[in-house]
Amino acid sequence: MAIAHDDPRLIDRDGLARSLGEAARRTAAVLLAKRAVRDVKLKADGSPVCSADLAADFTAKQALAELLPGFPVISEESVDDVAPASVFILLDPLDGTREFLASGDSYCVAIAVIHDGRPLAGAIAAPALGRLWYGGERSFAQALDAEAAALGAAREVHVRTEPTDGPLMLVSRFHGDTVSAGVATALAKGEGAPVSSAVKFGLIASGEADLHVRGGTTMEWDIAAGDAILAAAGGVLLTLDGEKPVYGNVDRDFRNPPFVAASCERLARLAIEKAAACRC
Repeated sequence: MAIAHDDPRLIDRDGLARSLGEAARRTAAVLLAKRAVRDVKLKADGSPVCSADLAADFTAKQALAELLPGFPVISEESVDDVAPASVFILLDPLDGTREFLASGDSYCVAIAVIHDGRPLAGAIAAPALGRLWYGGERSFAQALDAEAAALGAAREVHVRTEPTDGPLMLVSRFHGDTVSAGVATALAKGEGAPVSSAVKFGLIASGEADLHVRGGTTMEWDIAAGDAILAAAGGVLLTLDGEKPVYGNVDRDFRNPPFVAASCERLARLAIEKAAACRC
């Protein structure tokens, strides 16, 4: 059953975000419990998958069915099972599988509600970092304990003013590309801090970094939650063509064009200009 455009849940974007945050938190707890798994296989596209991905996928879908009943869910692990509607959920139950398998900390759960191609709300839970971000109209950060339970109250977060000595740029730990490297050389303070997964968006949204550029391939479920959280915190995510990304593109198998995430549009446009020079 499709979600109606006048469904009252779509009006309360912060309420949507809280529900997504709770679903992400429950899923994050499963990932913590699965930290020791090493049963990795390669999917048809060459990306890794393990039992932790599948357990997290099951838990996330159960939580979403309880918290947001009726919303169709398109997950990285079952992408062919559900067709996009005007309203649907994009789910990545384990973003940063390579980071997870390497016993790193910056892996996460990422969930977003999409309405007419754009994210209404999103949540990112990074259990090994003890952090949860969620955003709708506003963005919030929530501390998590060692079992992914909430610690204290959530606090509202905002992007920071761009540093006068240059932006702190976050780069992919496992998926570097010449475009992001070139922008880092041209704009950033230092070489760029390596971080895996959608955690990058949360760090920019909470004022701990300023910029991330991706010239390589990503999928819609990798960035939709971060797009929502960053926008609600005062930041912006644009394609390198200068447009806001549109989600639900079955015709390109949910692949994203190259993009920039930044604390402000001025910095995003400057990064796009530098990226264009790198691509020539």
